[in-house]
Amino acid sequence: MYGICLFLGIFLATLIGEKLCKKSKLDLQVYWKAVFYALLFGLLGARVYHVIHRVDYFTQHPLEVITVWHGGLGIWGGILGGLLGIYLSTRKTGKLIEYADVFAVVAPLAQAIGRWGNYFNKELFGFPTKLPWGIYIPPELRPAVFKYYDHFHPLFLYESLFCLLLFVFLYRVYGRQKLLGKKLLDGNTAMLYLIGYSFVRFFLEFLRPDPWKILGIPTASLISFLVILVAFLLIKLKTVYRA
Repeated sequence: MYGICLFLGIFLATLIGEKLCKKSKLDLQVYWKAVFYALLFGLLGARVYHVIHRVDYFTQHPLEVITVWHGGLGIWGGILGGLLGIYLSTRKTGKLIEYADVFAVVAPLAQAIGRWGNYFNKELFGFPTKLPWGIYIPPELRPAVFKYYDHFHPLFLYESLFCLLLFVFLYRVYGRQKLLGKKLLDGNTAMLYLIGYSFVRFFLEFLRPDPWKILGIPTASLISFLVILVAFLLIKLKTVYRA
């Protein structure tokens, strides 16, 4: 089911991306080449991120590094890998930023659907809760300090819903090419995606009972904060726009 959720998310997102490319008169052959490289490097990046996170475990179980169907994909590794794939496949076309905008629109849709794979694997949950939408986590998958609690916050669901809203927002903004009455420039959509997703991921990470931390700060939150700063800086400097 984890793999099926990922496939459905990617399948729908790429079809909509093709539609956006047609409207923007972008080369579909280049687009599908970019899809291939984005998926390849995105998957590698996502797995590398997770392996680094759980390096102690994978040192003892090296053959499980390739068992991605059991779960274990770090979203920030996937995003960075996907960006690298898009860059490598479109840099010679002179339209790198335009293709990046298209991927930025559909990426949150793929994430919204793919996150349900975490539900079937009983992962990406938060602290214990008595709220009616709390999900049951089997005893063997609970953090040791919460082994006597049954239901936990479904962080995957919170992120999925936000990503769906982000997709709707970006789809409408990209179609109109306007935001708050101002014309969008090339690269704006990509920056809005990075800022929007980083914002929600920054806060959600603090709700996890066992986040990967660096210097006492959740790693994903630290990356999210840095991405927001860079995205705002690029918008300010207008270095992501074509003349």
